[in-house]
Amino acid sequence: MLIRFKQKISFTHPRAYSLLLAFAWTGVIAVSLMASITVHRKEIVTIALNVARAYIDKDILYRNWNALHGGFYVVADKGVPPNPYLPSTVQERDVITPSGRHLTLVNPAYMTRQIYELAQKEHKTSGRITSLKPLRPENKADAWEEAALQDFERGKKEISSIVTEEGFRYMRLIRPLITEESCLPCHLHQGYKKGDIRGGISIKLPMEIFEPVMRKQVRLLLAGHGVMWSLGLIGLYIGYMGLRHRTEERDSAEAELKRVNAILENQATTDSLTGICNRRKFLELLQMKIQETRRYAMPLALIFFDIDHFKSVNDTYGHETGDHVLQELSSIVAGMIRQTDIFARLGGEEFVILMHNNDVKTGCELAEKIRSNVCLHSFPQMGTVTCSFGVSQFYPDDTAESFIKRADNAMYVAKQAGRNRVETL
Repeated sequence: MLIRFKQKISFTHPRAYSLLLAFAWTGVIAVSLMASITVHRKEIVTIALNVARAYIDKDILYRNWNALHGGFYVVADKGVPPNPYLPSTVQERDVITPSGRHLTLVNPAYMTRQIYELAQKEHKTSGRITSLKPLRPENKADAWEEAALQDFERGKKEISSIVTEEGFRYMRLIRPLITEESCLPCHLHQGYKKGDIRGGISIKLPMEIFEPVMRKQVRLLLAGHGVMWSLGLIGLYIGYMGLRHRTEERDSAEAELKRVNAILENQATTDSLTGICNRRKFLELLQMKIQETRRYAMPLALIFFDIDHFKSVNDTYGHETGDHVLQELSSIVAGMIRQTDIFARLGGEEFVILMHNNDVKTGCELAEKIRSNVCLHSFPQMGTVTCSFGVSQFYPDDTAESFIKRADNAMYVAKQAGRNRVETL
């Protein structure tokens, strides 16, 4: 299906047409593939956002349960040291049980931090509580969180985005933490009151956990589109072969029609015996030359001649010999005239020569040369023949008939004067 670009390309040709369709089909498949991958990436982002929301919903539920019960106590010697950030207004931070165990109070924030540190080790998912006025310095908002907390002050309920940090992509999600009655024991001294936004709970979910699914889906999309692309090209190739076959048949039929028309045209305009113009073609060309002569005021001369006593040639030597004489005479004359001159057989032994851009004097000179060469030529089986010539010049008031008639009359004057001569009127 490759096209040689050095050749003139027709976009209706089956090869070019099929190649354009193949490029178009490839473009459609490429656009469809890119659109499918883009949609899938958006779906993955939506899934990641929903997972992050599920994390936050779960953590907020645990926090609310903790706050509802005013915190809970755990053994202080199990990796959970007493919370140093509880204000002094919180009583009984640490208690000793009758059996001698040391218990420490775990409030909602402390519990959330413990859970997030454990989750980060096991699942690479990190989360934390952050604030513009944190009790714990480590909870100070980073740049992304700070912008989100400021948006919460303007009424937004949730902020999420895909960010790249240290070469890795993360889904980040943050929701505001609203001060409730159960939060005041720990945060009243900071000036918060019920309903205030005291911070946010933030989740950072690594997108790499979704990459295996993403890669698998992309491979499936590539395979599916590859199959569709291949089937489309196969269909285009089959269509191309059928179209090429029909085009070749059409071209072959057109070429044959042109060949037949050329043969018919040649038969209609060429004398079958001598190969020169016939009467019909001569009269057609004569009209064209007359129009040209009238338009540009150029001279036009006509030589009318026939073979003297040609009937006796046929009677004495036979029509086959007579035909050979006509053919050889035509060959002699054709070799003596210009390519621009029009040489024709009007019928029988009568011939005409139309000389474009020449006057009667030049016509007589050419007629005399032809007469001399013909009478000196030796024709097979019969020796020599002679011709009588009449020459006329075209005048503005002439018609084709009067122009020919005047040359014909001049030829008869030559015959009456003894034949084998050139005359003009």
